[in-house]
Amino acid sequence: MKPELNLTVSGKESTILIGTANTPLLPVKLEISGNFSSVGNFLKVKKSDANEFQEILTENAIVTCDYDNLTIKLETNPNDEYATVVVGKGEYSNELKEFGINQGKFFTRESLIKILRYNRRFFPNKEENAKLLSSYQNFTASVKKDISDNSDLRGNAARSFNKQIKTDIAENFVISIPIFKGESPVTFPVEICIEENDSGVRFWFESVELAELLEVKKDALFERELQFCEGLAIIYK
Repeated sequence: MKPELNLTVSGKESTILIGTANTPLLPVKLEISGNFSSVGNFLKVKKSDANEFQEILTENAIVTCDYDNLTIKLETNPNDEYATVVVGKGEYSNELKEFGINQGKFFTRESLIKILRYNRRFFPNKEENAKLLSSYQNFTASVKKDISDNSDLRGNAARSFNKQIKTDIAENFVISIPIFKGESPVTFPVEICIEENDSGVRFWFESVELAELLEVKKDALFERELQFCEGLAIIYK
């Protein structure tokens, strides 16, 4: 029971509680980070229904776009330390990271077979996947090296090195995967590259079409999200 003191003044009794008052609750700044759709999803609701710290006023709110880092940031009121901030960031999908296309990610024959086997669902043509997997399971390669070293009595020298790898394996395939997290899959061709090193051979994936798609999709993402920012100040970094 809390200590209390009862007083009677002019015939009226008053009760005084004795103790420590509760600590007043201060506002907490809300900072939200999510996928690239976060700013758009926030604005869809809060433009019409928001509390005082999340209110979207065109004279206050600022949207910052960073194409290089693929981020879009909404500050509901930069002049208010408690105003809400929402950041949406685009990231490469886990599927794209696993294949490492155009990222210089190398595979041994065994790891290449594994990625082809366990990612069959991303191949629009399942028969192509089966043939691709079979060709690498039965992989053979021959390496031909030609080295010449010529010099004369005048100190001039010429040295050349030529290496050719001949294989009996498939060199490309078509895949359908999301490029960015949370986005729909896109279909594009991929080239399988091969190189000989001291430990044998190594493989990696390249795709000119993917490089082009990345730029197109990046522009499309910003265009889609900025339609929800109509009327707000937009800054480009």
